[in-house]
Amino acid sequence: MAVRLRLKRVGRRNRPFYRICAFDSRTRRDGQPIEELGSYDPRAKTFVEKVILKRERALHWINTGALPSETVASILKRAGVRKGHELPAEPKLDPPADKPSLDGDASAPSAPIEPAAEAAATESSTATAASEGGEG
Repeated sequence: MAVRLRLKRVGRRNRPFYRICAFDSRTRRDGQPIEELGSYDPRAKTFVEKVILKRERALHWINTGALPSETVASILKRAGVRKGHELPAEPKLDPPADKPSLDGDASAPSAPIEPAAEAAATESSTATAASEGGEG
Protein backbone atom coordinates (compact mmCIF):
# COMPACT_ATOMS: atom_id res chain seq x y z
CA MET A 1 0.00 0.00 0.00
CA ALA A 2 1.48 3.32 -1.09
CA VAL A 3 0.84 6.08 1.43
CA ARG A 4 0.61 9.73 0.47
CA LEU A 5 0.46 12.80 2.70
CA ARG A 6 -2.05 15.19 1.18
CA LEU A 7 -4.78 17.69 1.97
CA LYS A 8 -8.44 16.90 2.65
CA ARG A 9 -10.83 19.81 2.17
CA VAL A 10 -13.35 20.30 4.96
CA GLY A 11 -14.13 24.04 4.65
CA ARG A 12 -17.37 25.52 3.38
CA ARG A 13 -17.87 27.27 0.07
CA ASN A 14 -15.57 30.31 -0.37
CA ARG A 15 -13.91 29.51 2.96
CA PRO A 16 -11.27 26.80 2.39
CA PHE A 17 -9.91 24.79 5.28
CA TYR A 18 -7.87 21.62 4.93
CA ARG A 19 -6.70 18.72 7.06
CA ILE A 20 -3.25 17.27 6.48
CA CYS A 21 -3.77 13.51 6.33
CA ALA A 22 -2.07 10.24 5.48
CA PHE A 23 -4.02 8.48 2.73
CA ASP A 24 -3.74 5.33 0.71
CA SER A 25 -2.73 6.66 -2.71
CA ARG A 26 -5.92 5.26 -4.32
CA THR A 27 -8.29 7.13 -1.95
CA ARG A 28 -10.30 10.08 -3.26
CA ARG A 29 -9.47 13.62 -2.10
CA ASP A 30 -12.08 13.87 0.65
CA GLY A 31 -12.13 10.17 1.48
CA GLN A 32 -11.34 8.32 4.68
CA PRO A 33 -7.72 8.97 5.80
CA ILE A 34 -5.44 6.51 7.56
CA GLU A 35 -4.49 9.22 10.06
CA GLU A 36 -5.02 12.97 10.44
CA LEU A 37 -1.75 14.82 11.05
CA GLY A 38 -2.93 18.40 11.40
CA SER A 39 -4.74 21.24 9.69
CA TYR A 40 -4.03 24.02 7.20
CA ASP A 41 -5.94 27.31 6.99
CA PRO A 42 -4.80 29.24 3.91
CA ARG A 43 -6.70 32.41 4.91
CA ALA A 44 -4.90 32.91 8.23
CA LYS A 45 -2.43 35.78 8.54
CA THR A 46 0.69 34.10 9.97
CA PHE A 47 2.21 30.68 9.36
CA VAL A 48 1.75 29.73 13.01
CA GLU A 49 -2.00 30.35 12.64
CA LYS A 50 -2.13 28.64 9.25
CA VAL A 51 -0.61 25.30 10.20
CA ILE A 52 -1.29 23.04 13.17
CA LEU A 53 0.79 19.89 12.84
CA LYS A 54 1.59 16.73 14.79
CA ARG A 55 5.30 16.80 13.93
CA GLU A 56 6.19 13.41 15.45
CA ARG A 57 3.51 11.61 13.44
CA ALA A 58 4.43 13.46 10.24
CA LEU A 59 8.07 12.42 10.75
CA HIS A 60 6.93 8.85 11.33
CA TRP A 61 5.04 8.71 8.04
CA ILE A 62 7.83 10.38 6.05
CA ASN A 63 10.47 8.05 7.50
CA THR A 64 8.34 5.00 6.71
CA GLY A 65 8.18 6.03 3.04
CA ALA A 66 5.03 8.14 2.65
CA LEU A 67 5.30 10.66 -0.18
CA PRO A 68 3.88 14.15 0.43
CA SER A 69 2.03 16.09 -2.25
CA GLU A 70 3.69 19.30 -3.47
CA THR A 71 1.59 21.48 -1.18
CA VAL A 72 2.11 19.29 1.88
CA ALA A 73 5.85 19.06 1.11
CA SER A 74 6.13 22.86 1.14
CA ILE A 75 4.13 23.05 4.41
CA LEU A 76 6.35 20.42 6.04
CA LYS A 77 9.49 22.17 4.80
CA ARG A 78 8.39 25.46 6.37
CA ALA A 79 7.49 23.62 9.58
CA GLY A 80 11.00 22.12 9.71
CA VAL A 81 10.02 18.48 9.16
CA ARG A 82 12.60 16.59 7.08
CA LYS A 83 13.27 12.93 6.40
CA GLY A 84 15.54 11.36 9.04
CA HIS A 85 15.43 14.49 11.22
CA GLU A 86 14.58 14.76 14.94
CA LEU A 87 13.72 11.14 15.56
CA PRO A 88 13.83 9.84 19.10
CA ALA A 89 17.13 8.17 19.88
CA GLU A 90 17.21 4.42 19.45
CA PRO A 91 18.21 2.42 22.51
CA LYS A 92 21.91 1.60 22.66
CA LEU A 93 22.64 -2.08 22.23
CA ASP A 94 25.45 -4.00 23.90
CA PRO A 95 28.49 -4.61 21.67
CA PRO A 96 28.54 -7.99 19.93
CA ALA A 97 30.22 -10.85 21.81
CA ASP A 98 32.78 -11.54 19.05
CA LYS A 99 34.23 -8.03 19.34
CA PRO A 100 35.64 -7.44 22.84
CA SER A 101 35.39 -3.91 24.15
CA LEU A 102 38.52 -1.95 25.06
CA ASP A 103 37.25 -1.41 28.59
CA GLY A 104 37.73 -4.98 29.78
CA ASP A 105 40.52 -6.05 27.40
CA ALA A 106 43.50 -7.50 29.31
CA SER A 107 45.99 -6.70 26.54
CA ALA A 108 45.19 -2.99 26.65
CA PRO A 109 47.61 -0.89 28.72
CA SER A 110 46.28 0.25 32.07
CA ALA A 111 47.52 3.83 31.67
CA PRO A 112 48.28 5.74 28.49
CA ILE A 113 51.96 6.36 27.78
CA GLU A 114 52.79 9.99 27.26
CA PRO A 115 55.08 10.75 24.29
CA ALA A 116 57.33 13.02 26.40
CA ALA A 117 57.96 10.30 28.99
CA GLU A 118 58.67 7.75 26.24
CA ALA A 119 61.18 10.10 24.56
CA ALA A 120 62.94 10.79 27.89
CA ALA A 121 63.27 7.05 28.54
CA THR A 122 64.93 6.42 25.15
CA GLU A 123 67.32 9.36 25.62
CA SER A 124 68.48 8.11 29.03
CA SER A 125 69.10 4.61 27.68
CA THR A 126 71.23 5.95 24.81
CA ALA A 127 73.18 8.16 27.21
CA THR A 128 74.08 5.20 29.46
CA ALA A 129 75.08 3.08 26.46
CA ALA A 130 77.42 5.83 25.26
CA SER A 131 79.03 6.25 28.70
CA GLU A 132 79.64 2.49 29.07
CA GLY A 133 81.21 2.04 25.67
CA GLY A 134 82.99 5.16 26.46
CA GLU A 135 86.03 7.15 26.03
CA GLY A 136 88.96 5.32 26.48
